Amino acid sequence: MAEGRVQLRTAADWDPVRLGVHPAPGPDGAMDLPLTEYLARPHDATLRRRLARAAETNQAALVLLVGRSASGKTRALYEAVAAVLPDWPVLFPADAEELTEWIEGEGIGPRTVLWLNETQRYLDGADGERAARALGRLLDRVAPLAVVGTMWPEHMRRLTARQNGPESAPHTLALLTGPHGMITVPDTLSGDAAAVDSAAVRDPRIAAAVRAAGSGQRVLQHLTAGPELVRRWEMGADQWYTATEHAVLTAAAEARRLGHVSAVPARLLMEAAAGFMDSTARATAGKEWFPDAIGALTATAGGPPPLIAERYEPGVGDPDSYRPDDYLEQHIRRVRAHRAPPAEFWSGACWARTADDVHALARSAEQRRRYASAVPLYERAVELGHLRARAALAVLRETTDGRAAAEETAATDPVAWAALAVSREAEGDGPGTYDAYRRAAESGDAWAWAAMARIREAEGDPAAADAVAARAAAAGEPLAWRTLGRMRAARGVPATEAFEQAADAGDGWGHVGLAQVAERSGDLATAVIHATRAAVAEIDSAWAALVRLYWVLGDRASARDAATSGADAGHPEGWSILARLRETAGDRSGAAAAHREAAALGVGAAWRELALLAESDGDGAAAEEAATQAARTGDPEAWTALAEAREEIGDDVGAAHAAAEAARAGDLDAWIMLARARENTGDTSGAEQAADLAAERGATDAWSALARMRERAGDREGSRRAVLRAAGLGAPDAWTALGRVREQLGDTQAAERAYVRGCEADDTEAYAALGALYLEQGRSAEARAAYRSAVDAGLPDAWEGLLSVLAAQAPRAVSARTVARLRTTGLPAAD
Repeated sequence: MAEGRVQLRTAADWDPVRLGVHPAPGPDGAMDLPLTEYLARPHDATLRRRLARAAETNQAALVLLVGRSASGKTRALYEAVAAVLPDWPVLFPADAEELTEWIEGEGIGPRTVLWLNETQRYLDGADGERAARALGRLLDRVAPLAVVGTMWPEHMRRLTARQNGPESAPHTLALLTGPHGMITVPDTLSGDAAAVDSAAVRDPRIAAAVRAAGSGQRVLQHLTAGPELVRRWEMGADQWYTATEHAVLTAAAEARRLGHVSAVPARLLMEAAAGFMDSTARATAGKEWFPDAIGALTATAGGPPPLIAERYEPGVGDPDSYRPDDYLEQHIRRVRAHRAPPAEFWSGACWARTADDVHALARSAEQRRRYASAVPLYERAVELGHLRARAALAVLRETTDGRAAAEETAATDPVAWAALAVSREAEGDGPGTYDAYRRAAESGDAWAWAAMARIREAEGDPAAADAVAARAAAAGEPLAWRTLGRMRAARGVPATEAFEQAADAGDGWGHVGLAQVAERSGDLATAVIHATRAAVAEIDSAWAALVRLYWVLGDRASARDAATSGADAGHPEGWSILARLRETAGDRSGAAAAHREAAALGVGAAWRELALLAESDGDGAAAEEAATQAARTGDPEAWTALAEAREEIGDDVGAAHAAAEAARAGDLDAWIMLARARENTGDTSGAEQAADLAAERGATDAWSALARMRERAGDREGSRRAVLRAAGLGAPDAWTALGRVREQLGDTQAAERAYVRGCEADDTEAYAALGALYLEQGRSAEARAAYRSAVDAGLPDAWEGLLSVLAAQAPRAVSARTVARLRTTGLPAAD
């Protein structure tokens, strides 16, 4: 990194295409033209304010633009950085590993922009979790700093959904759900129409895009030729693309859809593409079919190529990996979302780039019940050193090959034994669960001891539970005693001894438990003693507990001292506790002062509380000032809370203003809330105006919500108009959500029509909903087809639905054998 710092480049020094900006080709397909004139939208002002605030207030800021492909995310970042931070160097790491090396090597200093275009590439898998941890530390220690990135909504949902289980990534989750600046970017130019028309006069590329977009307002996509690439792919094989070219392009998009994060290796594409060709194409392709297809797909002579070449091997040389154009990839993802790839794809998947990529593809195979394909992929991930692949393989082999095979696979891996325990517990296998936790503990899993103690306690054998906890403590793991203490306290039986054992074993949380036991018994003095010991043991929540305990004792000075000491130790939440206690006691000025202390110490929610406090006192100006301060800290919810409070008292103008400020600060839920509230009061036009404003900022949920509200109110025409608007704005789940409302209202025919429209909009959830509806109506063939599409989409609950359909078919004896077989074998890869 030291050498890399010699020639630092600002945004103006970078070629924007290198940073990921999509160029707009000329009428003749030329790609070497300058960027088109930038057309600002509402999110640009929010983005630039956040970057400016980081520089002005000496803060570190993480700003993520989230939106669909070709919505202008990267161009917006480029223009904002160039305008707001023109003299800051822009560092663009190649991948998660290089990002971590730069950070840990302290090669990223203040007044720097860290450019993370396609941020999911830096946060996926084990390398991504390490990078997220490093990023979190960087944001804590270096300022001013701007970390900027872009992400598709589906990647954001996927990365923030992994909260539990073997795929948990706590540092990634904390980074993406913390107080960062997530800004939603719409994929339309529904803003200043006059500015668009004026730009079209000056640039024929914009004029052509406006004409192609028509009333859809998706000008940006046409600027980068995205719809044209989609049209060519949709024509099918041996049309615009040859059969081999079409197959390679489809295989690349499928690999990315099913979990391959980076560009796809050539060997994987070559193996997988065969599955997307018919027998004639495979027989007539010729010996050089693959290099010929790659050459045609990566050529730039006719405009943007549908396939982008990259090189991952060290040194300079020929490309070794390829990824589809973003817009085309997102389209193929959507239209193939309910389809599983052919068998050749799964066999070729073993050539994925990294252990994380192989593991992700294995999980996709398992989720689609292609067990025979998932097993060798998990085995390959184990060979490559993936830390959790053995656990997933062990659990799957228990399904496919039985307990002995699963335990042989688990070997001495504590993660695998813990995964088997969790799986067996879900199946109700008590003895098997305990045995797996025991093997996990013996292999080094500290948490398994607590699970064993929990099981014995739940079985009504406290002596056996105590024996497990004692063994755990002797092994240096006091968690089991704390677990028993909590279980016993929750049941109202003596828990003191268990908490004392935990504390004696060095678990500071044991003192927290003892404090709670003492408080419940009314011995507040003893509770204070144990809370103090917990604070000394650096238990975060102990300081807040001390504030509350001293307050209840009537010792206001000590309560304040505890809040101060907690803040000095890095835990300022005690001031918020003190503020709420003062407000409950009627000391509103004291509450405000405590909230200000908390705000000054970095508790973002304190500004929101100050805003609501001032609003309830009738001081709207002070409330808005507090909400503005909250937004400056990255918390837009103070404005949303003000909007809700004003809506409740009928202050429509004030609520609209607060909702607008919340949206400007990044909280689009404010507009959705406002749309709902106005609809409830009969203000249809006002509701639709709020929904349009939300849509302009990238949120279509308001229109979908209006559709459901109107359906419940019996306004079928209004509901239809709203759902069409939502679907037209790119919300494929709007029809499915409406169908569920119709089903709840008993109108199954209308529900079916809505689910069918949802399927047509490529919403995979619609297939599962349709399958359940058909099954209930006894339409088994249709239910089977719908559930099969949902299974092929990887929906977890659809498998049991499909098996239920199969079990209900006649003759029942044959159906039962079929279901029993499928539970262990899954679906064939080639089916």
